[in-house]
Amino acid sequence: MTIAEVLQQAKAVLIERELDQNIAEIILETRLFLTRSQLWTTIGRELTPTEKAQFDADFARYLAGEPVQYILGVAPFYGRDFKVTPSVLIPRPETEELVYAAEQWIKQYPGRVQRVLDVCTGSGIIPITLQAEFPELALTGSDISTEALEVAVDNNIRQKTNVRFIHTDLVKTFLENGEKFDMILANPPYIAEKERAEMSDYVLKNEPELALFAPNDGLAIYERLIADLPQLVDKQFWIGVEIGYTQGEAVKLLFEKSFPQAIVKIQQDINGKNRMVICHNTLI
Repeated sequence: MTIAEVLQQAKAVLIERELDQNIAEIILETRLFLTRSQLWTTIGRELTPTEKAQFDADFARYLAGEPVQYILGVAPFYGRDFKVTPSVLIPRPETEELVYAAEQWIKQYPGRVQRVLDVCTGSGIIPITLQAEFPELALTGSDISTEALEVAVDNNIRQKTNVRFIHTDLVKTFLENGEKFDMILANPPYIAEKERAEMSDYVLKNEPELALFAPNDGLAIYERLIADLPQLVDKQFWIGVEIGYTQGEAVKLLFEKSFPQAIVKIQQDINGKNRMVICHNTLI
């Protein structure tokens, strides 16, 4: 069969099941190592038996409810492709906005930020992206999951960055070592257990619960982390955390308690929902 015939057949199935019609193209371009434009300029090419068998296997897994990112082992983030496995979350566009906010701060105050920490780093997309954008910075990522850190280390190698990854519970190791950072980011588990019933099976059946849920209405990790952060920063700092859209005021209060002299603000995402809390000290 040609690429065109495969795409035509797959599209009919996707339309019938009301699924993403781009999936077949994503599978083929990834497996064949083609860009989207290259795929369409070679659309008359016959797939080899091996290529067709691979597509059929991938497509069947997608139809069975497995995320295409896990099937292909790769997901885009901030213009780069990262390895993902079921041990890590699939990157979300909202997290790109957290990286963008950090990037803008670094550019606005050149030289101020030298040491950056990403807590609950997962696949390492945040610190690796920042180091790729700012090679001169010292980046560190931490996570409690050894499986996630294995993925992060692999991404570090693939992206040719030099991020230091530490296995620890939140910031325990850094507190013990007396380390300080100029910038700290975190995208911790923040979904409340009571929200489980409202979540799609697609997420619940595939993505790691350790990276999704937190006790105390999803605030438990924030409470522990933010209480420790004053010991990890000097007088000049910038901290940004991703939040659930209903958690803005609660997380803002936690920051105001830990940093009574700092500027704390809730920032919305591109969809107009509360998505980040930023805390910083603007001393020059």
